[in-house]
Amino acid sequence: MLSVLIDRGRTRVWLILAALVSVAIRLRMYWSPITTDEGGYLAVARSWAHGRVLYRDIWVDRPQGVLILFRFWDWISGGNTASIRIMAMLFGVLLVVSTGLVVRQLVGERAGRLAALIVAVVSAAPALEGHSANGELLSGALAATGLAVGIAALNSARSTRWMYAAGVLGGLAISLKQSGCDGLVALGGWLLFAGFRSPARRQRSRREFVALSAGTLTIIIAMAVLGATTSFTRWWFAFVGYRLSTHSALSGGEWFRLFRTGPMALIVLGGAAIASFVWCRSLVHRWRSTGVPSDSHELVLGLWLAASFVVFVAGGGFHRHYWLVLAAPLSSLAAATLARIEAAATIRLALAGMLVPSLLLSGWVFAAGRATIAVRSSDDGRAHPDEGVTRWFHHHRLPGDQLYAMCASAALYADAHTDPGYLYLWYEEVRGAPEAQDKLVSYLANPTTAPRFIAEYQRSPTCDTSGRVAHILESQYRSVGRVDGVIMLERVNPTVPRSNFRVRRCLS
Repeated sequence: MLSVLIDRGRTRVWLILAALVSVAIRLRMYWSPITTDEGGYLAVARSWAHGRVLYRDIWVDRPQGVLILFRFWDWISGGNTASIRIMAMLFGVLLVVSTGLVVRQLVGERAGRLAALIVAVVSAAPALEGHSANGELLSGALAATGLAVGIAALNSARSTRWMYAAGVLGGLAISLKQSGCDGLVALGGWLLFAGFRSPARRQRSRREFVALSAGTLTIIIAMAVLGATTSFTRWWFAFVGYRLSTHSALSGGEWFRLFRTGPMALIVLGGAAIASFVWCRSLVHRWRSTGVPSDSHELVLGLWLAASFVVFVAGGGFHRHYWLVLAAPLSSLAAATLARIEAAATIRLALAGMLVPSLLLSGWVFAAGRATIAVRSSDDGRAHPDEGVTRWFHHHRLPGDQLYAMCASAALYADAHTDPGYLYLWYEEVRGAPEAQDKLVSYLANPTTAPRFIAEYQRSPTCDTSGRVAHILESQYRSVGRVDGVIMLERVNPTVPRSNFRVRRCLS
């Protein structure tokens, strides 16, 4: 099977070079602050490892796979928070190699090499958070790997066995983030199409589709069983219900962010998108002239792009890293378009037109200092203050002290190596999860759970419009300083008179 996926010679060299390009682009960002998603996943994974009950005591709207991955990485790295960027590099390499193999099998050697190079540049672009270990990169890499294995299985004598393996990989992609289903949809859609169009292949397509589905269900059932050990209802809400009811294109879609992140995505992916449009138009024209062939494996690429586009829109959040869902399919179709050009000079010119804008934008991000590089790469102004608050907390904390980022700065807990006391770490969850404000009030008002320190990233009315949180802060907390623009609050000890508290703070 491996000999089917990777041939000797120039293709292997191209894949290695493209993988190195993806690592090189990401290398500069290793020394930048971690992002909200990276830090949040790591904080949840650590809390889970420390005995908190997932989806009850600590919550995230992601399947267990990504948290298991972060728990494992945190263990093998010895708790080194910055090392998760190495994990992002490894998954980036997997995405490059898998995309190149998919296109090589469907279109040809030259197209596969071009696809690997294009996706290496655009998927690593820091302006789309390609450097971070976000769910889109992690799940997309496994989705592309599953697709590569499934396409190879189409020409294998043991297609059922390998199609099951492709389903398992697709299921693992979904376990990292729900958007990882695009490769499965493309492969499954082609099997249904081929079985419908070709009676001679119908029985084989049926077996392969069943094997693919069985592989996927193996992982999903395993996640459901693991979730049911504590609460199937809570697991299902995190896996499916939350997005459908509170935060998706159908409910609470943040369309304003689509127009804010779109210009960055246009610079990085615009050239590949234009070439992909040319490919789609050419394919439709050929089909109108000659009819739709029943064995057109090339259709898989079109289905992959369509599935990824639906997943991208359905997410409803439109953060910069959401655009990474489109990187591999657009790179694949762009490579298929360039491979049809005979003149090498024309290919090089078109390739430069696709990649140079992305590289120039990456250079603009790289040129920023540590205090502003996260703003340029992710529009997040909390990343650098997180590090300052972490230093402040370690200087002032006593054993057992807790820190709360209000309303939310999920990466702070990973930076500070402290477990969150409040179960919701992301701003959207604090605002949109059921009873989130009530639970926040209970957390802050209870003397046994209330944190000693609060880092006030957002003001209390943003977290709770009822005013209850503001009342608690007014009566039980006092400002003790400001760190990189973040107001630090400390809880007043109810056994110490307020005047004594002020004297103690002045002397400390």
